[in-house]
Amino acid sequence: MTIKEVEEMLGIPRASIRFYEKERLIDPKRESNGYREYDEKDVATLKKVIIFRKLGLPVSEIEDVLDGSKPLAEALADNTARLEEQLAELNGAIALSKTIRQNTADIADFDENYYWDEVGREEEKGNRFMDIAKDIAKYQKSVLLDHFGLADTEGNLNTTVKRAILIVIAGCLAWGVCRWLIIERTLHSFLIGLAIPLITSVFLVIVGYPLHCILKRNPKTAKHEKWIIWAVALFICLVILDLATKYGW
Repeated sequence: MTIKEVEEMLGIPRASIRFYEKERLIDPKRESNGYREYDEKDVATLKKVIIFRKLGLPVSEIEDVLDGSKPLAEALADNTARLEEQLAELNGAIALSKTIRQNTADIADFDENYYWDEVGREEEKGNRFMDIAKDIAKYQKSVLLDHFGLADTEGNLNTTVKRAILIVIAGCLAWGVCRWLIIERTLHSFLIGLAIPLITSVFLVIVGYPLHCILKRNPKTAKHEKWIIWAVALFICLVILDLATKYGW
């Protein structure tokens, strides 16, 4: 059957089917004319994928379940734990949101000092709220992924984990070979070139978030945030590599 028929049968947009195919969750055959032909097995797999996604399983974990590298029971247990954690966070946020809505009509009336203390009191009781540390972790992850061209506009991985690893390895090897060809044809030169993207990535994470906070205060510099952070991290990286070369580290 065609992708249009699958789209109508399952009631999902064509873009979703293409996405799951790109993530290698399904692998439809191609006819001689180049068009994809979906069979009953592809449809059955798509149904499984959609069910698991609606349950909250990450795409990478669904791939592991489908190829047998992770048992379904284990994946569902992990997913249940994640959902319970999210529910605990949401319960505290929902309760306080209702309280604020009842007591505060407008942002001008919002007493941040009172509710700051209220959040603290609720957390002391064991109630939980959204973990803002995830914002920092997500930002740092997006910096690393973007460094290797692996992030989408929201900072999420835009390819499979296996392919991402291969791209990173290929990128590091390319740096090593370029330095070996251009600078000096020695193993030491190759290894330094190999280390450049890895060390730069580390410094992107170290300097990225502090600089992000500083640059956001100035709208003009914030527009060029990505390039400023990249330049600072690369500069620090090159200084360290220069010292390493100079002193034979």
